[in-house]
Amino acid sequence: MSRTLLCGVALAAFALPARAEPTITSTEMVIRLTVQPMPAPKPALRYLLLPDLKEMTPGNPIPNYLRCLLDQDFTADRETLSRSALRQVDRAARMDKPDWQILLKLKTDGIGLLLPDLQKMRFLASALQERFHDEVAQRRFDDALRTAKTMFALSRHMGEHPTLIGDLVAIAIAFVTINPLEEMLEQPGCPNLYWALTSLPNPLISLNTGLEGDRVLLLSEFHELDDSTPMSKDQINKLIQHIDKLRKMEAKPAKPKEGARAWLNARAKDEKLVEAARRRLIEYGIPQERVLRFPADQVILLDEKREYEERRDEYMKLMNLPTWQVEAMTARAKPNKKPALFDFLQIAPYKVRRAQGRLEQRIALLRHVEALRLYAAEHDGKLPDKLSDIDVPLPDDPVTGKPFAYKVEEGTAHLRGSPPRGEEKNPAYNVHYEITLRK
Repeated sequence: MSRTLLCGVALAAFALPARAEPTITSTEMVIRLTVQPMPAPKPALRYLLLPDLKEMTPGNPIPNYLRCLLDQDFTADRETLSRSALRQVDRAARMDKPDWQILLKLKTDGIGLLLPDLQKMRFLASALQERFHDEVAQRRFDDALRTAKTMFALSRHMGEHPTLIGDLVAIAIAFVTINPLEEMLEQPGCPNLYWALTSLPNPLISLNTGLEGDRVLLLSEFHELDDSTPMSKDQINKLIQHIDKLRKMEAKPAKPKEGARAWLNARAKDEKLVEAARRRLIEYGIPQERVLRFPADQVILLDEKREYEERRDEYMKLMNLPTWQVEAMTARAKPNKKPALFDFLQIAPYKVRRAQGRLEQRIALLRHVEALRLYAAEHDGKLPDKLSDIDVPLPDDPVTGKPFAYKVEEGTAHLRGSPPRGEEKNPAYNVHYEITLRK
């Protein structure tokens, strides 16, 4: 299965839900919360949303998560986990050395790498979310926050998976956690979680391991392309067969449409093109005396690999910038019009980074909700007229780098996040909180 298709499966399997029964308009997802004014707890960090060091134990959580699934009841229409299995998930979430133990297979299997463990994580997240809902409904806040810690820790451990598909699943599990967390904020007596939300890492899910893993995964497909000695015709033909096989694995037809052999023949006959490719390889760092001995086919293939790496890094280099800077720079980026042999292998880190930014925005919005509860607790149950009236620090909208849109109408606060470019009419990217204070 291609990585493009796997990403789609990951997103479909983990729909990113909002709070129960939001109002979906043509352009907005409206989430209505009726909350109680509540001061910060004392001590301020009495409640947290990730396990702290005193809760941690040595060990690798990943095999322990998977062990929880043994001998459980998974039928076509129902997914269940026993209470004892969920307690084991809690223990696994508090282990300190996540290791997916697939690095060697990543280097050898390439894009054919199978990832069955990712699907199994859906079972854990679904069962934990069900328990979270029950605990919230019964106002067992300490138990509910313990489950929240487990779920956010699980999402963080998923973020250590060395693929971007693993990162997508991690982000989706975090969204699954937000659903009952929002329900909890509406319960009378719910503690204020402003400082708990503020204490979460930002970003909650790092893409670094996934990005590095995808670089390794894709470069493993080039292991037969030699840049140290001249390749024989048989070696080149074997490599071309492998390239055509990879192209057929893609969900969308690969470009160029002709086979790799025909594409290569057309370019190897062009002496000027081959000489230009040799010069680029020398500039790239391959010794000149070595490049001059390579046959034309090998020169073209190595130059295409170089081009692939340059195009890949034009997007990857942006991924650790703030979300609003990523959006601005990708908007200015000019698409490559010249066809390249390995374009079909290009990953889409920008789409994963946008999902990460969407999660950052949602957590930042929840910090605002809790800041409103703090303010109301100190001002006779009243909402602030403007965000600058609030004493605690407020994060900017990650998508714009500017304050969130906020206004009060008839006793209801309206808090909006801005959509990224191209998503102006997509409700999922236009979150609108309506916050009303319970008298």
